[in-house]
Amino acid sequence: MPARCWSPPRSPPLVDVLVDGTDAERLTLAGKPDPALFLEAVRRLHVDPADAAMVEDALAGVGAGRRGHFGLVIGLDRSGGMSAAETMRDRGADVVLPDLTAVVESVAGACP
Repeated sequence: MPARCWSPPRSPPLVDVLVDGTDAERLTLAGKPDPALFLEAVRRLHVDPADAAMVEDALAGVGAGRRGHFGLVIGLDRSGGMSAAETMRDRGADVVLPDLTAVVESVAGACP
């Protein structure tokens, strides 16, 4: 049986849920590095954090992902420097990639 490939959504909405600063304020959620905002998102998706991946470009967000016990924490290091990637790993990133395109390529793998 061939491997299933990830394919991007073909029409809006692009996301199933949105949790933003407005929600954080209304719900009085703590900010990063507290994982409250991310945990609210997986709660709305009815997904256990251990079964979820999160992508974050800030060190505080990477730390929040680790504190929230997310199954996969992806750090985005747009600086291209080794020390920044190392710091993200030290803060809890399972993998560090240069941008969102690399995330999609990594998830899709070698799919046509």
